[in-house]
Amino acid sequence: MTGPSTKVLTIILGAIAALGAAAIDMYLPSLPRIDMELASGAGEAQLTLGAFLIGLGVGQVFHGAVSDAYGRRWVLIGGTVLYCLASLGCLTASDINELIVWRFVQALGAASGSVISRAIVRDLYSINEGARAQSFINMAFLVTPLLAPNVGGYLLAWFGWRAIFLVLCLFGVACLLAIIVRVPESLPVDRRSPLAPGALIRGFGQILTHRQTLGCLFAAATSFGCMFTYFAASPFVYITVHEVPEQHYGLLFGLNVVGIIATNFINARLVVKIGAIRMMWIGCAICAAGSLGLLVTTQLDVGGLPGIVIPLFFVVSSLGFIGANALAGAMEPFPKLAATTASMLGFSRMILGAGAGGLITIMHDGTAKPMGLVICGLGVLSLVSCLLLRGGGARHESESGGEDPK
Repeated sequence: MTGPSTKVLTIILGAIAALGAAAIDMYLPSLPRIDMELASGAGEAQLTLGAFLIGLGVGQVFHGAVSDAYGRRWVLIGGTVLYCLASLGCLTASDINELIVWRFVQALGAASGSVISRAIVRDLYSINEGARAQSFINMAFLVTPLLAPNVGGYLLAWFGWRAIFLVLCLFGVACLLAIIVRVPESLPVDRRSPLAPGALIRGFGQILTHRQTLGCLFAAATSFGCMFTYFAASPFVYITVHEVPEQHYGLLFGLNVVGIIATNFINARLVVKIGAIRMMWIGCAICAAGSLGLLVTTQLDVGGLPGIVIPLFFVVSSLGFIGANALAGAMEPFPKLAATTASMLGFSRMILGAGAGGLITIMHDGTAKPMGLVICGLGVLSLVSCLLLRGGGARHESESGGEDPK
């Protein structure tokens, strides 16, 4: 595909892919307010984030397999409709349990956009056009966390937290209309793969018993668990503990997004020379060091707000060195199971992130100490997980110019 229609389609796919990110980032400033209005004030609102992450993890596996078998367009339309309806359900929720359920359903719908948008690019575009389109989609993922928390903070301050879900619903409706009008079916019938649960299970078994792939998956899951713990805890720590105005939460949140953008840029420049596995090691080391610094400042209650913001910057920014390299390292041994490996990585990140969010809720004590403990544990585990790579045969490092760190 070429011409203006390609540009329009790419913009639409970027917006669709950002549905899930917007639904996470825009409502983060509202967690303390939701906790006061719908729950007991003991941090139960954090469970709504955990439910969303579980829904994203399950949805990624489901939508990928179903769209391979039945085509992209109608699965994408169905997922987006589900997202819109669930956003209205969140808007009208009368208690925290109802909101948790609707957030899970909302994530199931959002997962269709994140998976199928990339599949459509692979179906329709040449390799060069596809790379450009994927870059735009990745940009949407990076820009959304910069804008969404600020939009959510002002909506919260001006209209209340329910207005956030109204805006998310309207965003979903706009995407739905764009899909119906401008997004074609990209997977012909003769290229569809029948659903084969047995083959899928065997593929997961191969992935989870390979040393290099398992190490990369675990490094990615634990490091992203740090970020999801930050998502769940930081609204309470910043807004409730340190009295940051709700509409200013997005500024602190955006600082870490800038860090991820910077490390992604550095990684793109260095990974060919240094190698993906070595770059992942560097990222995990930065994550562990930052998390240890956060443990000290939170447990000893020193440094005030900067004592939390600064080590968190290094923890979250390290993901720019870990995410893409962990995915490349995980997929390298299984070229015929690349999609299955990618979905497994996405699923493991979301499930561990949800577990970390649940742990934060259990440990909630009105201070930053639980956040420091959980992030430190996961940050150190991300570095420890790299030990699984020793002797794992990271063949792609020698091909790219790097060496397996010993």
